[in-house]
Amino acid sequence: MAGSTVSGTQITRRGYTDLGLALLRENPAVSVADNSPIGNQNAFGAGQSFVSLLNLGSQRTLTLVDGMRFGGGATASIYGVGSGSQVDVSTLPTSLIKSIDTKLGGAGAAYGADAVAGVINYTLDDHYKGVSLSAQGGWSQQLDDGSEKIAFKAGSGFDHDRGGLVFDLEYRNQAGMVASDRPDSFGANAVTYHRVALGESSPYTYVLGSGSRFIQASLTGMPTLTGNYGDLPVYGGAYGSAYAGYANAGIADANGIPLMFSQNGQSLIPLDSGTLLKGDNALGIGGNGVALRNYIQVITPSDRLNLTLLGHYDFSSHIHATWQGWYARGSAENQVGQGTWSSAAFDNALTPNADGPYSSSYYQYGVISGPLALSTDNPYLTSAERSTIKEALAANGLPTDQFYLNRLNQDLDPGLFRTTTQMFRFQGGLHGDFRAFDRDFNWKIRGEYTRTTNVTTQPSLVIPNLVNALNAVTAADGSIQCASGYVNASVATKSEVCSPLDPFGYDQMTQAARDYVTAISRSTNRNTQRDLQAEISSTVFALPAGDIRWDLGYEHRREAYHFDPGAYLLGAEQADGTYLAYGNNGAIPYTGGAYHTHEAFGELDVPLISPGMAIPGAYHLSATANGRLTYNSVTGAYWTYMAGVAWWPTRDIGLSGNYAVSVRNPSVGELYAPQSVTYQSGTDPCSDVGLTSGPNPALRAANCAKAGLSSGFVSNFNSYSLPGTAGGNRSLSNERSRSYTGSLEFRPHFIRGLDMKASFVEVHVADAITYLSASDLLAACYDSSNYPENAFCSTFTRDADGQISSFRSGYYNIASYTTQALQTTLDYNAPLTRFGLPEGAGLIDLRGNYVHYLKSTQRYLSSTYLLSGNTASPNDNFTLNATWARGPLSAQWQTLWYGPSLFALQVSDTRYESNRRPSFAYFNLSLDYAITKNLSTSFVVNNITDALPKDAGIYNVSRYYEALIGRSFQMRVGASF
Repeated sequence: MAGSTVSGTQITRRGYTDLGLALLRENPAVSVADNSPIGNQNAFGAGQSFVSLLNLGSQRTLTLVDGMRFGGGATASIYGVGSGSQVDVSTLPTSLIKSIDTKLGGAGAAYGADAVAGVINYTLDDHYKGVSLSAQGGWSQQLDDGSEKIAFKAGSGFDHDRGGLVFDLEYRNQAGMVASDRPDSFGANAVTYHRVALGESSPYTYVLGSGSRFIQASLTGMPTLTGNYGDLPVYGGAYGSAYAGYANAGIADANGIPLMFSQNGQSLIPLDSGTLLKGDNALGIGGNGVALRNYIQVITPSDRLNLTLLGHYDFSSHIHATWQGWYARGSAENQVGQGTWSSAAFDNALTPNADGPYSSSYYQYGVISGPLALSTDNPYLTSAERSTIKEALAANGLPTDQFYLNRLNQDLDPGLFRTTTQMFRFQGGLHGDFRAFDRDFNWKIRGEYTRTTNVTTQPSLVIPNLVNALNAVTAADGSIQCASGYVNASVATKSEVCSPLDPFGYDQMTQAARDYVTAISRSTNRNTQRDLQAEISSTVFALPAGDIRWDLGYEHRREAYHFDPGAYLLGAEQADGTYLAYGNNGAIPYTGGAYHTHEAFGELDVPLISPGMAIPGAYHLSATANGRLTYNSVTGAYWTYMAGVAWWPTRDIGLSGNYAVSVRNPSVGELYAPQSVTYQSGTDPCSDVGLTSGPNPALRAANCAKAGLSSGFVSNFNSYSLPGTAGGNRSLSNERSRSYTGSLEFRPHFIRGLDMKASFVEVHVADAITYLSASDLLAACYDSSNYPENAFCSTFTRDADGQISSFRSGYYNIASYTTQALQTTLDYNAPLTRFGLPEGAGLIDLRGNYVHYLKSTQRYLSSTYLLSGNTASPNDNFTLNATWARGPLSAQWQTLWYGPSLFALQVSDTRYESNRRPSFAYFNLSLDYAITKNLSTSFVVNNITDALPKDAGIYNVSRYYEALIGRSFQMRVGASF
């Protein structure tokens, strides 16, 4: 089977503090996963780190620790990080790793469900003896991106070395970074794509440039005449003549320029919309609009504590015991994100309602995110502001008692949340051997239990209380108070006493007002896994090449997931049994469930030719086969199997290959997540920017024409998040994969220390459980040859203007995946004396890993979509580590290279300027020195040349993180005895 290994020594040398990121750098077959410490975090799994192989998703990669399954860390909610039983490898201690072995291709017969893309086995150093203590710290050249790690490890034998114990304590801390810390690379000034400016000509729909700003709401508040998005040209639409002839929905100055409140809220100032764009009235270039890129988390701040106890004991020469006890605790937070929007782009205005605390056109969804409806007598308005607003209302023939405010409420809801994780794990068993029936038997019995709990807390805006706090009046004594008769929301907030809130300007409200409108959302997810195995192996009979060996076993596994959204996210229960959200994200329901399996498996290894037989052209020949019969309590019984052969024509060259059928079971979240509200945006395939894209642009255009949508159609879905529903599917069946691997290995005896291996891997996944977002549903409809009859055309609706008005996303056994990849690995080590250098010149060690994707696609209905070839997953990718060691000193030069790629796949040549991105390489240097027998130190320089890809803002941050962060350093000091 194709694969590669990363040693624990390499993990230590490079100073990795997260194993998911370590594998992304060291193994090119690892693709960008659903979640990592880099980038904006999911609210139910901040800081979690998953591993994905071959672009097939982390849910299709099986994680083992010392050969046994590890419990999943993903939340069961459909709004969580992943959709399967992904393992959060951030809970694994880096200082105990002995090796990380990756096998590519299906391995379900050998290891069970989920081993579709491959298997990663983390082997721990459970025989360590001695005491070691190390401390390391890291920082960037710009003195940010700080990190620390302290590791203590102690191991000793006992009972005359019949047994041994290893105790490991590891603490890791990572400082956070947000985009505004690096405005030119990640934040407000980063180069991104935007529409062509008005008055300019370009062959491209999107061109590169910096300074993108959102101009339909402000941080300080933008007053408007209407609060109904249906009255505006494009939901939340246009403000004043600055929007090229759209109706004057904003309150403008004498020159027709829309006004917004100043930073202190004491005046109305003109909106500088910068350079306006063709076909996009949401963004401008430059000006004083909102720099949305500033609300991106670059790397999440986190801390991790791992306590691990490993042990073994030999009761006799024939009976042995092993055990492991784990405890991990960590927390991570998202420091920034787009907060709560109050905008006509999403909903009608928030207004008091006689029938309840507030009203909304999306009441049935429980989504309340419209503009704020305010009285012109609001006491926080200055007299000049009040006069300007009333005059504008009167000039447009509107009542002068009420106006509306579009606002991004970053000063009330900055997007902060924290996830705290606790993990307990126990693993142990017995293994041994005995002789019977004139044969030797080996046996083992082992079990594992993992329990992971994630608790996410988040300050959250309570809309009913916000409406109360905005309804401010001047009391008889001249103070500002909440209007009488208010009713608090049924969820607890920091304060139950209504305090008036000043929405004008930025950060002008009192702490008492914030406390009244803010609740602390607390959701909890608990996952448990129990796995029991029994296995016995022996021989059948002897062939000239050796013994035929067999292995039989039984496994029982149970997995249970439970997500409790907490009172805030669950929402307020209504008379009809539905729930109305307290905030603007929709009510999130409970999700939970469990399943169990009974599995019987067997393996047969047949040696056909051995070196001792001296057969010309056949130095070694063997065959292997295994199978597994599984009963899953949800999906029933199924078979998985594998057959393989290995042939070495000579002692120097070997060929091997196998064919395997594997399965992934649907997860609890995919099965049981209830239907609930979701907000999504994307690319409408029938819009002016989507029409010429996709696998068959001509077919897409023809279907859009049938729908009555013109070639110049501008879709709100491209710019705004729109409401729909999402949920699980209890009718899901198993995914089933077929994989082929073939390898050629060159290990010449005449070049000692050289081992080269080239492998071909092909994986086909059928009936793939796929979450189809609104974008996916639209594409599936309009890219199909049987439009409008295919089922996906009924999963969304358009209004009379062609705009998306609703959708129903979720999980389907609809897709298939095909991956074809070539992997080449190189291992070579030799003393330099072999090259004519003098004694004492040292040793060299070369380790390279190169992956090339021949094909990586997802297909559903009749359309095929590419998964590789972009900056997140380049078709060509290699890592080369060159290490020199001499006595106490060693140095490693690491090269990481990403081949030419595209910013966006399957788009027309005229959609993106400079869509083709050049290859990119950067280099890391690691120095290690043993000062004394017991004391050592190391120094690492990442991105030593300070390389930065051109147009950095458009690159995938997880893949290019070290390059985007610039030159950085790390130092470690260690003592061992």
